[in-house]
Amino acid sequence: MAMAEPLNLDQASDEDLARRMRDIMAEMTPLEEALGRLRAQIQQVVSEQKKRERAHHLKSRMQVRTTVAQGQMPTLQQVAESSNDLVPPDASLAALRFFRDSGTEIGLGYATGREPTVWMTNGSSTAAVKTVAEIRSRYLEGWDFGTAAHPGVRMHIPNSRTEKIVKAAEVFVRLG
Repeated sequence: MAMAEPLNLDQASDEDLARRMRDIMAEMTPLEEALGRLRAQIQQVVSEQKKRERAHHLKSRMQVRTTVAQGQMPTLQQVAESSNDLVPPDASLAALRFFRDSGTEIGLGYATGREPTVWMTNGSSTAAVKTVAEIRSRYLEGWDFGTAAHPGVRMHIPNSRTEKIVKAAEVFVRLG
């Protein structure tokens, strides 16, 4: 092929350079066509992969909604009030998963926080709580969820900066 022949470009005539350019472009044409076909195949595979991931995500959300509707998943409020072990008392919040009744998984605390945190207040003091045992003991002492200014549980949607404060009875808990 033309690529194999060494060509001293500074000594080539304008016609030689033009011919060489046409030869190279002719060699590239089938490679570009093959690359285009491969890119189209990659897009098909990626599309199918996303479709399956979305179907799996919707199925898992539906399972959470069903579990919540059947009353098989305790709320954060029930965990705080309960004397029995709806979840292990020594569990950290990082070992648990939290959901809304829509089946959406949520994180507790600020979206930029490193680990799940619940704030509790007794009206004059506020404390960041990171374990189920701490939530239960403070709740039994009369503390409530949130701060004096913002009662409730601060939650966020993972991988976003969307935050909201909701009632503890609207946050469902499952072992991670």
